[in-house]
Order: sequence, then C-alpha cells, then structure tokens
Amino acid sequence: MPYPVLTWVTCENRDVARLLPLVTIVLLLAGCSVQPAAGPSGSPSASTTASSVAPAPTASTTPADTVSASASPAVTTIEIQLKDGKVSPNGDRVDLNQGDQFVLDITSDRDDEVHVHGFDKEIEVSAGQHVRVPMTADRTGRFEVESHHPELLIVVLQIR
Repeated sequence: MPYPVLTWVTCENRDVARLLPLVTIVLLLAGCSVQPAAGPSGSPSASTTASSVAPAPTASTTPADTVSASASPAVTTIEIQLKDGKVSPNGDRVDLNQGDQFVLDITSDRDDEVHVHGFDKEIEVSAGQHVRVPMTADRTGRFEVESHHPELLIVVLQIR
C-alpha cells in the first residue's frame, strides 16, 4: 500500500490564513487534555499534569510512601508524609474546584511546618504526630503546599 502524500494547504483569505496556526495549536492542546481517571472505587481521582508529575493519586489504601488524594462528592483527602528528609507526594498537582472541601492528612517523623501558600495556613507538625487539617478551596489559582524544614514542594493545588 503506498504511503499518503502530505501537501501544504493554502488559503486565499488573509484573516483565515492568520488564524490557521492558532487553530492548529488549540486543536493540538485540546487533544492533550487530561481527564480524571476513575479510581478503584469508581470515583474520579485527582489528575496530574502530563509533564514531570507522577501518575494521578488513587482512592485506594496506599503504602506509606505514596500519595492518596481520594475524591468523594464532599471531601478530597491529600495524604502527606514527611519522612527521612523527603516529602510524599513530591510536586504532584491536585485539581480542585472552587468551593470543594479537602483535607491535608499529614504524618511526620520530624518537627516541621507545612505551609499552604495563598491560604496563609501554617501547620505545625511534631515527630510521630498525625494531623488532619480540613480546608475549603475558597479561591482560584495555583497554590503550593510545602514543608519548611527542609523547604520541599509537596503538592500544587490547582483550583478552578
């Protein structure tokens, strides 16, 4: 079977010709959008960006060194672990809608502070402590959640 021959499309209308590159880019980006995947419980799990971010967290019980952002109609739980000088998750994006309820579920093997930028929320944690902090996504934008000792990015909240 012969290979198809690609030809250049020409356009006589200048206005349309100017828009063709933009339309092409929009169509390419639309094809790259990521939809939340259903977790084992059938509910959508938090999605992550396609570049340099770990796979979407799931709603199932996970080992201690992975993230679980389980979404239900009411609350999304983001499990955070500070262990051996590292954080888990490590830079994942968690997508939320404005008005969503979410909980930061934090365990730590050291004294530290977890800071939720944009919300001006500083959460003190002590070694061996388990803290659950309920929050509301009451604003839109991208907000980093990080540890302070050492300064490490935990998650990025993407609120629309």
